[in-house]
Amino acid sequence: MRDVPTATYDEVDALDTIELPPPGTIRRGMLRFSHPTLVEWSWPYTAIRGTADGPHLALTSGVHPAEYPAMEANIRFMRSLDPAALRGSIVSLPLIDVPAFLPRTPFVCPIDGKNPNRCFPGDLNGTFSDVMVDAIFRSVIQPADALVDLHGGDMVEALAPFSIYSVTGNDEIDNRSAAIGRAFGLPYLIANRPQPGGLGGTSVQAAAAAGVPGIITEAGSSGLLTEPETRMLVEGVENVLRHLGMLDGEPRQASSIVEIDRFTWMNSPAEGMWYPSVAVGDTVTEGQTIGRIGDLFGETLAEITAPHAGDILFITSSPAMRRDGLILAIGAR
Repeated sequence: MRDVPTATYDEVDALDTIELPPPGTIRRGMLRFSHPTLVEWSWPYTAIRGTADGPHLALTSGVHPAEYPAMEANIRFMRSLDPAALRGSIVSLPLIDVPAFLPRTPFVCPIDGKNPNRCFPGDLNGTFSDVMVDAIFRSVIQPADALVDLHGGDMVEALAPFSIYSVTGNDEIDNRSAAIGRAFGLPYLIANRPQPGGLGGTSVQAAAAAGVPGIITEAGSSGLLTEPETRMLVEGVENVLRHLGMLDGEPRQASSIVEIDRFTWMNSPAEGMWYPSVAVGDTVTEGQTIGRIGDLFGETLAEITAPHAGDILFITSSPAMRRDGLILAIGAR
């Protein structure tokens, strides 16, 4: 896809709600909210409305704003999309955690220290992150027919590209989310089922509970803006639009997608230095040693073993490790 210099733009700031532009046009501006916690902040948005009716997609990124391929893919895709070729509409937020962007704060919002992707659908009466995701959920995600939330490896994260969807028990929504993940085409597709210690408060969990199917996608590592992963995400968004009938043509078929039914996040039992002995993409067996935690004298504090067989999909790439800090994730096929 390429830039569409002939597209008609208008510049309109929005308050609390984003109104779609006329058919066949693009609108962009700053989204502001009337909630007193948020009044000093603003969020860049782009809304594109096609010339024909069709689904409405929410395209978000920057929930963790050091995940740069995700943000760049969002920006690049929206600049390349020709409204004349589009059926339906898209609202894009390339950067959600605005306060964390310029300070380069990994994972959390510097105002309240919370991870916004553990706060969805938000809380009108909570702290900054709760209020922020509540406002964005209401204005951008809840009105959509589908959600694609782009992510990647933050400053101390190495990962294999994967998509993840929330399993809610609503078969219709779960099946539609899984189909979107398959269409996106990343090498792994994870079914995130509720489990003790599992992910909670994510954008796709809140969306699915509200009847909006969707996926989180992950590509890129270590807080770097890398071109292969950016292109991978741009192509994935285009695939989803073709899958939803918003663009002509069929999604490009991935050579193979490994579907993950059990996804286990592992945390450190001690504070110290983290020494993984596996790499992203490795396949491990149950009980295999996959790393250790050492102290600053070089003594081993804990050996880390795999709780089950599977593929290493995520590793914290920084040695500095808090007690109960995230060290890696294993997906079982």
